[in-house]
Amino acid sequence: MGIHSLKSKKILLLFFHLIGWILFIYITMPGINGLERFPKSPLFPWLFGTSYLFLIAYFYFNSNVFVPLLSKKKIISFLGITIAAYLFFCFVIPWILREYFLFEPPFRPMGPMQYPDFLFPDGNFNPPKMSSFERIKHLGIFQRPSQFLIVFIVSTGLKVITQWYKEKQRLLDLENSMVQAELSFLKSQIHPHFLFNSLNSIYYLALSKDDNAPKAILSLSDFLRFVTIESNHSRIPLEKEIKMMEEYLNLQSLRASEKFELQFHRKGDFSSLQIMPLTFIPFVENAFKHGISAHTDCFIHLNIEMGQNMLVFTIANSIPSGQKVTVNSSGIGLENIKKRLELAYPERYTLNIQYDRQCFNVSLQIELEPCVV
Repeated sequence: MGIHSLKSKKILLLFFHLIGWILFIYITMPGINGLERFPKSPLFPWLFGTSYLFLIAYFYFNSNVFVPLLSKKKIISFLGITIAAYLFFCFVIPWILREYFLFEPPFRPMGPMQYPDFLFPDGNFNPPKMSSFERIKHLGIFQRPSQFLIVFIVSTGLKVITQWYKEKQRLLDLENSMVQAELSFLKSQIHPHFLFNSLNSIYYLALSKDDNAPKAILSLSDFLRFVTIESNHSRIPLEKEIKMMEEYLNLQSLRASEKFELQFHRKGDFSSLQIMPLTFIPFVENAFKHGISAHTDCFIHLNIEMGQNMLVFTIANSIPSGQKVTVNSSGIGLENIKKRLELAYPERYTLNIQYDRQCFNVSLQIELEPCVV
């Protein structure tokens, strides 16, 4: 928040407080609103001036000093201070002014209207109708206990609500920080995992003196640049994520046998959306880990479709005969991406994993956000 914005907020808050006190004095001080007459004593302003100054001071002391005692479990202290302030306002201030300034007996508003114990000529008791101002007067809000109670409720209520909101905001910020920290930790686990598998692929090419080894090193360099730079962001363009997945596919395909079949289809417009980095790679990595065989026919089929901000990603890989695969044995990659999806897209994604003896299928749907310009 900028300095000018903070200054404007303070000025606006001061304005609301000023308006609030003006309304409070207008409603509760007799003589101003026409519901009561000013007492004839020339010392009347001393009593009400002192009273309202005390209420104003008590309002801010209660809000900023006394109410915070509740959060410190000092309930007895808070109640003692409140009772002392009530007695001082309702009894001590009028007594001091009356004794030392020869003030007349404290002003007391007119009580409820009393009617004689006889019936009207029509045989019914029909008291005169009172205006809305007269009804307010008979509520007793001009009496000192009522004035103190109003100030106490408003100051305590506002402070409690403000503290509750700040605590809720603090917990929300803490939760977001923990989410970001956990995401960073999970991504740091991915980096060495990818590097280990990719170096194994290049090592295989180098042992066989394959001419594709330099190309594989270049692809690995581009991929590591993406992992170390782009993955530091919470969101990246979807097109960039797909491009890095294609680099990874090319890198892993270099060590595949002739019996391996790779299909990759994409459909839709991916240019205006963003996604969490390294979303697809764990699924692709898992497919290569469990779906590739140098002796039997094997395949990996990928499909990415986009429609109305809903991304559909599916990948299927063969399971070589004799190999037993379960979700729990699919490695750190899938468990990692499940946690990351839950943190980044709570209640905005669905992940289904199905498998049998011949095929392992993954279907992921994510509601994506548009790119921030």
